[in-house]
Amino acid sequence: MSDELGAIKSQIQDHLVSSGNYDVISKQLKLRLYESGWFDSVTQAASAELEKQHAEPLNFERLYETLRPQAEKMVPPQVREDVMAKIREYLDSTIE
Repeated sequence: MSDELGAIKSQIQDHLVSSGNYDVISKQLKLRLYESGWFDSVTQAASAELEKQHAEPLNFERLYETLRPQAEKMVPPQVREDVMAKIREYLDSTIE
């Protein structure tokens, strides 16, 4: 069942990209995140993390692993809802 679900997910992603909808949704998301100040907030969080003392040197991978959950939580609820609505619209129109 997991392999079947993975195959379906892959087909949806491929169609999303080939139809051009991925670029449209991605650009809208980036614009909304920029307008909301999300990029600035994540930059500040990254700077604060880089200033902390760490037992081991902090490389990009560790910084990403540390910041990703925090950055995802920082996405404004309305932005998240709007993007999810766009994806649902796409899926509804594709699956019909």
